[in-house]
Amino acid sequence: MKTIQIYVHGENNREPKLVEVSEEASVKDVINKYQHEFPNSGNPEDVEFFVEDEEEQRPKEEIGEKGGIKKKVHIHCHRCKKVSVSVEYNGQTITQYVPPSTTAKKILKQAAKKFNISEVDAADLLLKLGDGTVLQPSDHIGSFVAFPECNINLFLTANKQIQG
Repeated sequence: MKTIQIYVHGENNREPKLVEVSEEASVKDVINKYQHEFPNSGNPEDVEFFVEDEEEQRPKEEIGEKGGIKKKVHIHCHRCKKVSVSVEYNGQTITQYVPPSTTAKKILKQAAKKFNISEVDAADLLLKLGDGTVLQPSDHIGSFVAFPECNINLFLTANKQIQG
């Protein structure tokens, strides 16, 4: 049986894990592997499986590539099917509902569009948590929230470069 490596992102856990699974693994098999890697992640029946930046979770009976399981893919296992993401910019707030596998890069792009910020100007912006933590473009939004709190507040701010 041939194995492949995939990146598994999880609920309220900022560091993905590189795990090895059979290339014929089912979505349910990967969820079980996730539960082993991230022990306090709830009942496996409640955990959903998302491929990075896809809108819908994959059915648990899907196998291999049909289930989105392929070499070096980034997947996200989470109990929240959607995360309410509020982004504040210049005193205005927009809210969008996204799967937990949505990357910060995609959220920033969508927020810039809703705030009517050009792509050129948006290139100098970044997303931050209330504590000042900067989200990296590849971060999955679900990595910053834990069930049952399926929401997050972010701030769209300038990436200040110190000149000198």
